[in-house]
Amino acid sequence: MSLRQRILTLAVGAAASVMVLFAIPLWLLLDRSAAEENREGAVAAARGVADYVSAGTAQPQTLEAYVDRLNARSERARVAVLLPDGTRLGADLPAGAPHESDQRVPEEHADTDDDNGLMPVSEPEFHEVGGGQLVSVRATTSDGPVVVLAYSSAEEERSRAVDRILWLGVAAAVLLLFAAAAAEVVSRRLVRDLDETAAAADRLGEGDLSARAPEDRVASEVRRVSAALNRLAGRIGDLLAAERETVADLSHRLRTPLTAVRLDVEALPPSERTDELELHLDQLERTLTAVIRAARRPEREGVRPRSDATEVVREQVDFWRPLAEDQGRTVTLALPDHPVQVHCSADDLRAAVDALLENSMAHTPEGVSISVLLDEGSGRGAPVRLEVRDQGPGIPDGAVHRGRSDRGSTGLGLDIARACAEASGGSLEVGREDGWTVVRLLLGRS
Repeated sequence: MSLRQRILTLAVGAAASVMVLFAIPLWLLLDRSAAEENREGAVAAARGVADYVSAGTAQPQTLEAYVDRLNARSERARVAVLLPDGTRLGADLPAGAPHESDQRVPEEHADTDDDNGLMPVSEPEFHEVGGGQLVSVRATTSDGPVVVLAYSSAEEERSRAVDRILWLGVAAAVLLLFAAAAAEVVSRRLVRDLDETAAAADRLGEGDLSARAPEDRVASEVRRVSAALNRLAGRIGDLLAAERETVADLSHRLRTPLTAVRLDVEALPPSERTDELELHLDQLERTLTAVIRAARRPEREGVRPRSDATEVVREQVDFWRPLAEDQGRTVTLALPDHPVQVHCSADDLRAAVDALLENSMAHTPEGVSISVLLDEGSGRGAPVRLEVRDQGPGIPDGAVHRGRSDRGSTGLGLDIARACAEASGGSLEVGREDGWTVVRLLLGRS
């Protein structure tokens, strides 16, 4: 599981846990609140009808119409009225409800208002009937006691509580979405900072000493990591520069004794042995030159330099094309239509391409075609393939080793190309394919 997924899971899980802890008491509170509302609604309905009856002005037909209208409007309670003669008006009540009005209102429970001419009305009584709440209020009339019954069912209580819980559930889901969105924003910001820091570390590992991690981070811990990585990159650059300077200085110091040896060899009488010594001195001088050049390489190239192979190959082929046209050669060039980065400096790659083209033109008759191909290959880790083909007689075995040639040259061209390929993490291949001499450089991809 990635860091981003862990943050999302933690945030949503914590929010859900808090909501569950609040949901249990909230459910109980809402259930009790719905029961209290049903009970109060039933009490209000029963008292209202009882007060209407206690006025003594309503006829049975008018009272029945009044109760029916009340039942049609009320959603919380069903009201019924038991007249003194046993007649029931209003809604049907569940089994267990009183069916007779055989009790007058007790004096200690009476609610009277003699100034307005109202008859006594009792306090509400509560009964558990049919799984619901039954409220009874007795009113005294000139014809006898009238019992007003108001019933609220438990199903209505549960329905009202469930409706409220559902709305709260929707609100909780919205809050969870907000928590997830906030966690997503924070995790993306944090992971992005970590990814950029890791990318800078990867670039340093690949030899790009100019890579730096931005230090304007959200989290102070990531800022510290970025700052430490940048300090490490600077230190590596300083050490590498000091090492290069030391190597360059040593190489320069070797030139003095090398020059002295060359003068001593030139003072010797001409002989085959003298020529061999001069050849070795030439190779040693070229080696020192290469060491100094590598040591003086710009620091921006890093430990492992890089270059755009497409651009370098195009430039060098264009450089050699006039000479090829003078010799009546056809030069075909196949390049990708986008940059191809390789782990090789532009100067080294340019020297390798020059060596291969020079070999093809120097060791093949005029008019022989030359083909140059650059292919970035397939797959992320595949090497970049650079091929120089010609229809010459071929390259003898062992020609890729330094200083070995059977055609009157120094034999260093293929060795320069081989050194460039191996420095990039690749290799050099030489062979014949369908009548073509093929020199193939496999260059490490940057």
